[in-house]
Amino acid sequence: MTTAPDRQAAAEARYRSLPADQRRRVIARARPETRAKLAGIERQMAMDRSPGALAAVLTERREKQAAHLDMIDSAFRRIAAGERLQVMLTCPPRHGKQVADSEPVLTTEGWKRHGDLQVGDYVYAPTGKPVAVEWVSEPSNEKLRVTFSDGESVLVHPNHEWVVYDRAPRRWRTVETRYLATQKLHSGPQGRRGGRYRFQLPPIEALQNPDADLPVDPYTLGVWLGDGTTGKTSYCGTAEDVDHIASRIPYTLGARWVHPNTGVHYQYIKGLRAPLRTAGVLDHKHIPQDYLIASEQQRRALLAGLVDTDGSLGSDGRIRFVSASEELAHGVRDLARTLGYRANLTWRGPDERQRSIWGGRPLNGGSCWVVDWTPHDGLPQGTLPRKAVKHPGKIKRRIGFAKIEPADPEPGRCIQVEGSLYLVGRSLIPTHNSQRASRWGPLWYLRRHPEHRVMIASYGADLADDHGRWVRDQLKEYSSVLGIKLHPASHAANRFDLEQKRGSSVRGGMVTAGVGGGLTGKGFNLGIIDDPFKGHDDAASPAQRDRVWEWYRSVFFTRRAPGASLILINTRWHEDDLSGRLLAHEPHRWLQIDLPALADSPNDPLHRDIGEPLWPDQYDADELADIRESVGERVWYALYQQKPRPLEGGVWKWAWITGHRIKREAWPGITPTRVVVAVDHAGGDTLRNDEVGLVCAARDRDGGLYVLDDLSRTMGAETWGVEVCKLAIERQADAILVERNFGGDMARQIVVQGWQELARQGQTNGMLMPSIIEVHAKQGKRLRAEPIAQLYKQGKVHHVGEFTELEGQMVTWLPGMDSPDRMDAAVHALTELADPAQEGLGARHYADQRLRGRR
Repeated sequence: MTTAPDRQAAAEARYRSLPADQRRRVIARARPETRAKLAGIERQMAMDRSPGALAAVLTERREKQAAHLDMIDSAFRRIAAGERLQVMLTCPPRHGKQVADSEPVLTTEGWKRHGDLQVGDYVYAPTGKPVAVEWVSEPSNEKLRVTFSDGESVLVHPNHEWVVYDRAPRRWRTVETRYLATQKLHSGPQGRRGGRYRFQLPPIEALQNPDADLPVDPYTLGVWLGDGTTGKTSYCGTAEDVDHIASRIPYTLGARWVHPNTGVHYQYIKGLRAPLRTAGVLDHKHIPQDYLIASEQQRRALLAGLVDTDGSLGSDGRIRFVSASEELAHGVRDLARTLGYRANLTWRGPDERQRSIWGGRPLNGGSCWVVDWTPHDGLPQGTLPRKAVKHPGKIKRRIGFAKIEPADPEPGRCIQVEGSLYLVGRSLIPTHNSQRASRWGPLWYLRRHPEHRVMIASYGADLADDHGRWVRDQLKEYSSVLGIKLHPASHAANRFDLEQKRGSSVRGGMVTAGVGGGLTGKGFNLGIIDDPFKGHDDAASPAQRDRVWEWYRSVFFTRRAPGASLILINTRWHEDDLSGRLLAHEPHRWLQIDLPALADSPNDPLHRDIGEPLWPDQYDADELADIRESVGERVWYALYQQKPRPLEGGVWKWAWITGHRIKREAWPGITPTRVVVAVDHAGGDTLRNDEVGLVCAARDRDGGLYVLDDLSRTMGAETWGVEVCKLAIERQADAILVERNFGGDMARQIVVQGWQELARQGQTNGMLMPSIIEVHAKQGKRLRAEPIAQLYKQGKVHHVGEFTELEGQMVTWLPGMDSPDRMDAAVHALTELADPAQEGLGARHYADQRLRGRR
């Protein structure tokens, strides 16, 4: 007998099988309660479609979609459908959300303006660990001022994203500033018990740094900053306090004296003047930047010295530091925040109470700055017995969003860091950036296959763990929506399991690791490597490239389950990186999704025209041009175009090409005296399908040389002969150059047959066939290439427009490497045009005969 649940499941299956327009009609006719159920089914169907659709549902459509993201989604759909794929994904940095240039950011080198950050700088994640800046955008105008519950504020773009805890649904969310600006940010009485900020930031941990080489012992500096004499090397206090502090100072102590009126004890410290002067604090009390980025132990020692002198411990466990110096108070607040404490800074007005330590006179008229914080970790802040009381740990109150309001626009930039969050502003506010293939994709895949295991590796275990932590947190928050749950006994960020589905004997999950580390235990059904190299310097090391290669072959690849799929996400910093070696060893096994910021090939996967931007709605061609100028050629081609470029050592240099380039619009104003087409066909068997170099070049009356076209691509013999002739007709070439080394007379015959075919089709337009010049490269490739490279250096060769792949071959080619087809074709064409033996119209002779004998 059919049960009610069976009937309901069958009805749902029939509904899911209907076309979209029919489902809309069913919803329109349904009763309200049925309509609500159907809406839930529609939501589930949407999340089933792709990682991008899942992201759109869970983020309430704040996660944007574009054509290149569709391609990434398509690869995940094919893998989830059971197809075994090995996908190589290269894509420029995610277009981001800007923070104003003027906002301060703490780096491993101290405070910097957000606008001064550069690729390779290290900022801090909420975990306290330094994270590298991987990308910096061009500026745009930021126009929303976000003020937080601790009084701090930052200026950001309306699209700037935040990870927040939303007290309404009681869950973590990623939201844009423009969304927050439309919401009620506070409930209950403001500033009183019962009042709550709805949106709150993630907590931050103490910043993690190695021990620093500091000029002054941190505890001693804290004591001197708190109760030291500004221009002298002494400190003061009660007899008991001075004795206790003296026992902890690692310097030789000098004379000690007592003030006759106040009874305050003063202790002189020998040998401290020079270190204080080196630290820059003598006659100028403040906390130097080097101490803010020292190790946690050194920073805690500095704070202990400050608390032992000018700090106090309340009965509630709250620490208060009092100072007449605003600069020092700001420094103490920043120091406490680097230790993960939520520190506040306030101004206290005149206080006429008598204080013996100040000689019975109000300090600075009684006015002072007060820094206060609660040590939520329960750790003592000072060493004096009355200040070292250990209080029970408390729940750290999160910082809330207090106000969002328009502001005068300022220039701002977006940065991309390892992981997804970094700290900005004096309050060390956590702010956001995100990834599609390394986060949403695995989450979607596990939803579709909860019995499978996903493995994610990156150059560092921290970054891989960040991906795992993000996926785990989404599974916790959206388990009821996703239909899968974490196993209660296994939910670490770097290794977690899912609950077994009813009727299944297999338990899925995820494991993460750093490249080079161990991957013990279960294998994977989907393995993802997200950036195996940390950056250019890492990829430039032959030893590191070898280590990554051996790790891939002996550790990662051996963990795959039968039928497993692989995804490699890689910035192409070096031609011999992991992607380069895989393409050299097994190109047929990899599906390449190469998505440069600007299309540079006729075979663009998105069918873009040459020069068309990847995501024009976000970054158009003008903005990308500004980025290119800002980051330089090496970073541009590696990070944005995914074409590795050596900085030095190549026969060609970038400046020789880019410094003499002319726009295509300028070419009609130049009168050529010769035009030639050169072809570098596949060696040996000319009938095979291989990449064929096909370049057209010209010369003017003054001997200037111009590269007009690079139409190189994979072609068989039946194709390239016709394409060579078509290009010769289009450019009215007087000669076609073919190489005799491989194929003998066959190459000439292929061109002749191509011309005859076009003549039969009436496409030659009555033009006489250009002469066919057979070139024989009897000299080494370096001897052929160097004279042409010298012409580039002298500014005699101009590229008419950009030829990304040709130029890439030129600047990456080193003597001894395999022959690059495009470059060979260009060298043949330019050698023919520049050779003084060829009495072209108006060609200048080269007195040194540098080009003779190069054929």
